[in-house]
Amino acid sequence: MQTLTGPIAIYARFSSALQSERSVDDQVRRCREYVTQRGSDPEAVKVFADFAISGASLERPGFEAMMAAVNKGTIKVIVTEDLSRISRDFADSAMIFKKLQFKQVPLIGVADGIDTSTVGAKMAFTFKSLMSEMYLDDLRYKTLRGLEGRALQGYATGNVAFGFHTVPVTDARGELLGNKIEIHEAEAKVIRRIFLESRDGRSLVTIAHALNKDGIPSPRVGTRHKCFGWGMSTIRAILYNERYVGVWKFKERQWVKIPGTNRRQPRARDASEVMTQLKPELAIIGRELWDEVQARLLTVKQRYNKEGRQKGGLTYKRSPYLFSGLLVCRECGAPLGINGSSHRYLRCPANKTKGPTVCKNSKNVREDIARTAILDAIRERLLSPDGVAHMRKRAADELRGWSMKLDAELRDRKERLSRTDEKMAGLADFIGSGDRSKYIITTLHDLEIFADQERAAIAELTEESRHPLRLPSIDEVEARVRQLDQRLKHDPEGAREQLRRWIKDGAIRVGPREDGAIVAEGGLLPFVVISDCPTEKSKTPRNPMIPRSSTGVAGVGFEPTTFGL
Repeated sequence: MQTLTGPIAIYARFSSALQSERSVDDQVRRCREYVTQRGSDPEAVKVFADFAISGASLERPGFEAMMAAVNKGTIKVIVTEDLSRISRDFADSAMIFKKLQFKQVPLIGVADGIDTSTVGAKMAFTFKSLMSEMYLDDLRYKTLRGLEGRALQGYATGNVAFGFHTVPVTDARGELLGNKIEIHEAEAKVIRRIFLESRDGRSLVTIAHALNKDGIPSPRVGTRHKCFGWGMSTIRAILYNERYVGVWKFKERQWVKIPGTNRRQPRARDASEVMTQLKPELAIIGRELWDEVQARLLTVKQRYNKEGRQKGGLTYKRSPYLFSGLLVCRECGAPLGINGSSHRYLRCPANKTKGPTVCKNSKNVREDIARTAILDAIRERLLSPDGVAHMRKRAADELRGWSMKLDAELRDRKERLSRTDEKMAGLADFIGSGDRSKYIITTLHDLEIFADQERAAIAELTEESRHPLRLPSIDEVEARVRQLDQRLKHDPEGAREQLRRWIKDGAIRVGPREDGAIVAEGGLLPFVVISDCPTEKSKTPRNPMIPRSSTGVAGVGFEPTTFGL
């Protein structure tokens, strides 16, 4: 047996935080025994170790220090228990092999029996490296397979989102089967509050500030993160999370390691790979509220992004002024900016910064005068005899269509439920006859979930159908319009969002006419005004006097109205 000569290094590593640090001690002990057998002093070796770091990356402090010592010439032999401790990446292993051969530093695997200084070691080393990488691929596949099985059984596959928690499920012997996902009632109240406030026009920043002011713990409290408190990104993530409406998706993306590093980046999977499960029992909010919030988020996104600003959309800036973002230049369509010190003036920024060749509108309009005149004109127009009559007529048409749609939807859902029950009965017969294949059981489970969802929807629609529909009175119509004054005092941001819904295209064009008079022009949507009800704390939010689903720019309004300034 050839004696090891020169400074010797021992390298040890374990990859998972779930493994014991004694693993490194055991590896070093075996390597020291090998060094002793080869006639060298085991106490003279230098030990390099990495703890809880994957071998799929070269970004390891212990390994990097060892290779630095090799480059300096202070290490002449490397001993490790197994060559997979050095690397589990085929390409990285090949590069390490070449570097060590160039430095004439043998790499010896005690358990492998591979010594890179011997003839034919290259083939053995290459084969071993390939097997190490294939081991990781196989482990990754089996782990994903196990997670898929848990997801199909309804168990958690990792940490759950804010608003949910997990409860251990055990068998008759007390052994853990999995963790069942349930709604966390205290956190669910926060989720509902966030969605309702977003629907009613609150911005992400306003919602976050209110939650922090009320002392409500954020999702990061109790985690390893040092930054606590609610922020825009957290609110945005919640508003886009389909789990809160009972749609659970698994395998939407995979985390891929950047070659040669321990950093990972997400990559979307093909839509065919995504597993989608409907879990109505885990829905924290209703489908209607979800749809309303998503529609508003889409509108805000279109207005606030770069392309939207170029087309006269809103600037991404919070403002204390009621009409910020709603008033645009009558000449070029750019949102009007605020200027002045003693008095605040509205002016086209394109004319101010780029000159009359871009926009000819150089007029300044006092913000307080414009605000008062426009609000007075809106009230006068909506509360005029023609305005009230128009709104009541639109309400009657909408209520008639809503009632017909309700009956048709109820009939369709009952028919779907009947067909689903027939399919479930057929599958139950298969199982009774002895066919308990995984496909049959899984299909039956999916049909049961769908049937439960249909029954819940039918119950909700049936409850709605019991409530009589009626037209709003003249007094109620007037009250809806006058409520704007009250909302302006305590919630200017929400009032601004409400005004945006009332005005066609969410914009009023301000500027001089041909005769020199400064005017504000905008198309009002009267039916949106009466259907834009305040938030109702009701168990059946789909049954207000006027359906909320009727709101939006699709409503029929008056012709563009000129507000004299």
